[in-house]
Amino acid sequence: MQPHDFLTVSGTAVAVAVVTSSQALAELSVEPMHPTRFKDVQEAAGHCVETGKDCLRHCFGMLSMGDSRMAGCTAAAYQLIAACSALQSLAAVNSAHAAHFGRVVTKICLDCEKECKKFTDIAECVACSDTCKACAEECHKAWIYVLRTP
Repeated sequence: MQPHDFLTVSGTAVAVAVVTSSQALAELSVEPMHPTRFKDVQEAAGHCVETGKDCLRHCFGMLSMGDSRMAGCTAAAYQLIAACSALQSLAAVNSAHAAHFGRVVTKICLDCEKECKKFTDIAECVACSDTCKACAEECHKAWIYVLRTP
């Protein structure tokens, strides 16, 4: 296992633990003492991770068949998964840096959306494009919220 693999696995484990505990609180009908400040960003980033993985799986399949037309989409989806995983973790713990990092993620999401839109006949790319657009919008809203908050 490479060092960056350990960080990715660790970050994912933390995000899963936080999401699982949030779901458990919701089922108890008890108000959390420290509610998620960036819940919409956290959820949008999580959707991006999932659809990005589906898109990346498709891209890898195409590459394994010798078809390199989706090379740009492959790179964009990989970067999307990495960035949105980190954003999801930051948002889950109410990090003061979540909205700031979201500005970078917005650019990554928009780049991925652009690449995925080249493949409107592939369901995975269409889904990834849609979630990229939604995540970029949520990141923008969070940034505006931070700018307006004293």
